[in-house]
Amino acid sequence: MRYKAPPPHTRGNDVGLKDMFSSSGRAKSRLDKMIKTVINPYVQSPDRYRAMEQLLEDGSEAALIGLFRRFTIVSTKSIEDEEEKGWAYRQLSGLGAKVLPAAKAFCLEHDNVAWALRIVEDVADETQEWEMLDALLERHPPGYERDPKKKLQILTHLADIDDPKVAEYLAGYVQDADEGVRYFAVEQLIDIGDEAQAKQGMIDRLCNPEEDSMRLRTKILDGLADLGWDVGDRADDIRPRLGNEHALSEGKVVKR
Repeated sequence: MRYKAPPPHTRGNDVGLKDMFSSSGRAKSRLDKMIKTVINPYVQSPDRYRAMEQLLEDGSEAALIGLFRRFTIVSTKSIEDEEEKGWAYRQLSGLGAKVLPAAKAFCLEHDNVAWALRIVEDVADETQEWEMLDALLERHPPGYERDPKKKLQILTHLADIDDPKVAEYLAGYVQDADEGVRYFAVEQLIDIGDEAQAKQGMIDRLCNPEEDSMRLRTKILDGLADLGWDVGDRADDIRPRLGNEHALSEGKVVKR
């Protein structure tokens, strides 16, 4: 009797089953299971440690991204949570530059990137760190985001870098949609004191009729006064925004 081939849909099912039970399929299943344990805040701490150790032993980019994801959850016991995150931080930093591709992939796709950026600072050279930050800032430009927490974490890391480019980047976020982001950008620009990069943007924000944050307007006026920048060319714009605590004197904002 001639062999009769199974119908096409049956052959397809056979291929699917073979894939499911192939070594690569089993490896992916194990990896997914480890990552699920790492990001489960309710499992016991020793179980998460074991899963993190297994991801570290695996060493693939996908496994390291899974280990980075430990920073995205808060476990039910705060002391254990900090200890586990500290352990993950030390282990990932100890890998050196090998960890950078996973760090970049994690930061681009996940929130809570502060720990990961600390690791990047530890292991990257200046060029590598800026490549990472440029990619993140391109992904999170000034503008509306439903949750600006990640953007603030990126800007906080950026502000700690001693580089002239920092003020240029921060100046754009003075016009961000979120008041907290705007305030942080203004605060850091005042601290840096780069007049060429900061002054006009800060004055534009101060004089924006849609700016309704009293603390932000006060922060800008205090900064202009403390830095002693000449604002004579914008005096007519600034005067209506001075309030009772500031004045203009010889082209500069002063505190009353």
